Amino acid sequence: MLPAHPTLNIRTNMLKARWQEYCERGTLDHFVEFALTLNGLTEQFSQLKLPGLVRLCEGLENTALALFGDHSTHPIEAQDASTMSRQIEILLHAIEMGQPRQQRETRVAKAADPEPLPATEWAKPRDVWVVADEDHPWVAGLTEQFTFFGFRISRFSWRGKISRDTSPLVMLFIPPSKGYQSAQIRLIKRARAEHQTSQLFCLSVPKSLETMVTLLRAGADVTIQPDEEITTVLARVLDLIRSREQDPFRVLLVEDSPTAIVVIQRALGQHGIDYHSINNPQKLLAAVEMYRPDLVLMDMYMPHCTGVEATRVLRQLPSAQSLPVVYLSSEQDMGLQIEALRLGGDQFLTKPCNPILLSAVVKTKIERYRDMQRTSMHDSLTGLLNHSAVKTRLSQLVYTMNPERDRLCVAMLDIDHFKSVNDTYGHPVGDQVIRSLAWLLKGRMRSTDIIGRYGGEEFLVVLREADMDAAYSVLDLTRRDFSTMPHAHAGGTLRATFSAGVSTYPVCTVVNELIQSADEALLNAKRNGRNRIERAS
Repeated sequence: MLPAHPTLNIRTNMLKARWQEYCERGTLDHFVEFALTLNGLTEQFSQLKLPGLVRLCEGLENTALALFGDHSTHPIEAQDASTMSRQIEILLHAIEMGQPRQQRETRVAKAADPEPLPATEWAKPRDVWVVADEDHPWVAGLTEQFTFFGFRISRFSWRGKISRDTSPLVMLFIPPSKGYQSAQIRLIKRARAEHQTSQLFCLSVPKSLETMVTLLRAGADVTIQPDEEITTVLARVLDLIRSREQDPFRVLLVEDSPTAIVVIQRALGQHGIDYHSINNPQKLLAAVEMYRPDLVLMDMYMPHCTGVEATRVLRQLPSAQSLPVVYLSSEQDMGLQIEALRLGGDQFLTKPCNPILLSAVVKTKIERYRDMQRTSMHDSLTGLLNHSAVKTRLSQLVYTMNPERDRLCVAMLDIDHFKSVNDTYGHPVGDQVIRSLAWLLKGRMRSTDIIGRYGGEEFLVVLREADMDAAYSVLDLTRRDFSTMPHAHAGGTLRATFSAGVSTYPVCTVVNELIQSADEALLNAKRNGRNRIERAS
């Protein structure tokens, strides 16, 4: 089922209107407007993580791209227009089938859905369907774990029929002992055809190219290998419904042609990409410093210097050495294009640029650039800030504070008896316990608080504008909820606890003192029996 989303409805109606306008007028400009609207709808479905609808949109996009041509090729042939119309009808029907029949309140998770979470984070349906043999040992543990996080579980047998009335967020396929045979493949294909908006997860998939390709061709979105399945599946499902808020992409356009600027700005604006344009490369360094772009679109030939020369100067700045630069030029000489890339550029687009290709290149380059920046600051297992990043954020915060009026608390958390979890159940299950605590902390704390994985099974939490009593209350509630959280493994579920110590500013006004004081309180919590919160003395 599709989440209620006003922007999605607007884009869908706009797509119908743009196609109708093209059918009536048949100009290249109207075809470009239709293609840009379609590309924006594809991006919307991608952000909502609806792969079935993304596939339908991408198929329609491919058809449109093949018909782009120039002014002389429009309007397109009647047969091509009929093909496009049929594809549009199929897409619109799939969107309509995915809309909720009536507004339903999203079920609030038992403990992992704290009040601070904005409603949009959990706008998607919480239905998960499990297709497995009734006596499969994993089903009970997965059901308990998913139920704790507020999901509604429905079970289906490989031999039974899967409901067609509504579509779940996810279908989990757990194969029988013989693996994925022809009967299982047929059922997955049928599920894909009947539930375009659902994500299909196949578990226990061997590391075999042939098997994985077969499942992906059948319609699977995710294949999970046996050594990571039980500890990975919940993380992957939670990732579907917890959207990451991010700043708009920022593009600096260095271009002296007013016509090119208008075309590029229209393509970027369709995707909510922020842009700033300059027509003189002499303004480049100042613009990069003030605007802080995620990518530079650089014309190759401009007054004062070439785009390659401007890029070489840009690469002298330490902060811009990895900043993506995409060249724009009518240059057809392959040797000159390669030389331009060798001298600092990342990609070469030939003018006039197809707007869909331009926006796709821009988004892809920026996403990889931001991922690279994020990787350097975040822990790969939990997605939280890493040791150095969380200390840096705390130092920056304390530096701006006034001890006479400002307050904050620092907490050090440590999972109790964590070594025995690893020794008994294995490191993948231990990693799952760490991830589960990270999820709970992200849900429990406010967006203004700072959370980091300090090392191993230890976390550092900074609660801004909070005194000791308020911090203790929030942390102790989190502790109680975590102690009841099920962690699934091959034999069922286990429970874990954590201990914590809390220090306050301005009792301690130096970062190292805040951390050391919280750490000493944590040690006291361990000595006093664990599964408890201790205040720093």
